[in-house]
Amino acid sequence: MDISWWTTDSLQKLFPETQKPAGASTGIELWAARNETEDAQVGIAVGEKQRISGASFAFSDLKGPRNHTIPKRFLRGYWQWFVYVHANPPKNTDPATYLRGAPAFFPDAFLEEEKIAIRGRTTQPLWVCVRVPADAAPGTYTGRLSVRLEGRDGRAHAFHVPIVLHVWPFTLPQRPSLHHTEWLMPEVVAGYYHVEPWSERHWSWMARIAADMARHRQDMILTRFTELVDVIDRGKGPLAFDFTRLDRWLDLFEAAGVEWIEGGHVARRTGNWESPFAFQRNWAPLDAFGKRLDTSPEAMSDARFRRYVEALLKAVHAHLRKRGAAARYVQHVADEPIPANRDSWCRVADTVRKWLPGVRRIDAIVGDELRGHCEIQVPQIQHVTGPSRLRSPEELWCYTCLAPQGIYPNRFLDYASIRNRIIFWLCWTLKLKGFLHWGYAYWSTWGGVPVRIPISPWTDATGASLYCADTQPLPAGDPHIVYPGRHSICSSIRWEVVRKGMEDVELLVLLEKAVRRPKRARPAARGKGRDLLAFVKDRIAPTPAAHTHDDALLLRIRREIGDTVARLCPEG
Repeated sequence: MDISWWTTDSLQKLFPETQKPAGASTGIELWAARNETEDAQVGIAVGEKQRISGASFAFSDLKGPRNHTIPKRFLRGYWQWFVYVHANPPKNTDPATYLRGAPAFFPDAFLEEEKIAIRGRTTQPLWVCVRVPADAAPGTYTGRLSVRLEGRDGRAHAFHVPIVLHVWPFTLPQRPSLHHTEWLMPEVVAGYYHVEPWSERHWSWMARIAADMARHRQDMILTRFTELVDVIDRGKGPLAFDFTRLDRWLDLFEAAGVEWIEGGHVARRTGNWESPFAFQRNWAPLDAFGKRLDTSPEAMSDARFRRYVEALLKAVHAHLRKRGAAARYVQHVADEPIPANRDSWCRVADTVRKWLPGVRRIDAIVGDELRGHCEIQVPQIQHVTGPSRLRSPEELWCYTCLAPQGIYPNRFLDYASIRNRIIFWLCWTLKLKGFLHWGYAYWSTWGGVPVRIPISPWTDATGASLYCADTQPLPAGDPHIVYPGRHSICSSIRWEVVRKGMEDVELLVLLEKAVRRPKRARPAARGKGRDLLAFVKDRIAPTPAAHTHDDALLLRIRREIGDTVARLCPEG
């Protein structure tokens, strides 16, 4: 059969026309801590006249030292799907800032199917994940991946990929050192799957999402109280509150490991981008008969509506205190204030502070500081490095969305994977406490699209925003980082790279702690650790505008960090 295959690391992207490089590896060798997942890829290049009607794979157990085993259930494989990218980011005028020009196909989505067909003159990539159990014995494990290719002519071809896994003698913590949130809009999930919001079928998808988020070390969930709490005004007596949906939501995400609560925004712009902020009226209390009150400005005064907002927030806060969750609660005010509407944002924020004393406010902000009005400030990553920001007493995070573009890192589909992963190294270098992105699974049309048509992220990675006439189109991959499967939430190259970036942060934190411990370790290892940390700050991720683009260098430094942690705190 006219077939060639090879292996490569997780930072390479394999395109339909990629061919086997000279001297390419045919084995997988990985280094990982306990409670860490490491990744690799297999490229399968099929000749022009060859047709594969069925490509499948299977893993063996990994056999380790002293008869220890990592069962094959900890190894997973995913066939990659090529997503069509219509255009590169509009501000990326330098071709060096993206992998290749669009329109073109890019690998990203992971398929649910374990058996697929491969057409001729095509390279099909297979993603490999090896998860190390938290109780795995340290040492070297070996096993194999077997791939079977069935031709349309009835002939079959099989090959075996040896897997070597080196398990370091330390464990990554279960709780992330860096806060991480990717915003989820439950109504978009319900709309895509055509299920009634908050029906049992809808809740089943929420459970799958919670498990997926936790697996990728997301520890915070956007929680819009106006959707999850019913406020009942019977006309007489105090307001009543039904927390049934909120409790189920919190139970679900907490059980999965997503423990932090990110209260949804309470205000929005009243008009264009520079217009002032006001409490948003996209929700309404119920009357005594279960009917929604009319909260439009014509029917309800600002003062009356504001009392409902105040009552809801105070009731939720009291309820969270009863649950023992108030310390894990932060509250949004309004998204992305700019200098032109800063004053109105601050007025709303100060009001929220009076209602919720002790609750930290958090918001993505553009081009301005909100000192004294926002305890957790989240500027775009390219705006983090100003000296006043780095000296700010407020907690500092960063975010990306359709910006920044150009030389800065982001998670766009047509970017090299290192430009996604390096964001988290920068978070460590810049001493940031969290990372935020707005688009976990926005599988819907973007706001400016004039026709409401069904949109699938499998075929349109921009939410059809390419057809917006009045707003900037979203770069490919900005609205979502996962894909809707028939039975599961399907991951992507970018989502696994985010998880790797989060795990990289844990390695850096462990090394930083190890070199600061009392001098009970060998001086050479401590010196090596300090040198590595300095190298990361100076060469790997010094600033968002100047970071390494060298895949091999980043992977080598990651391995050296792990080796050094193992020497400094074995069995830690």
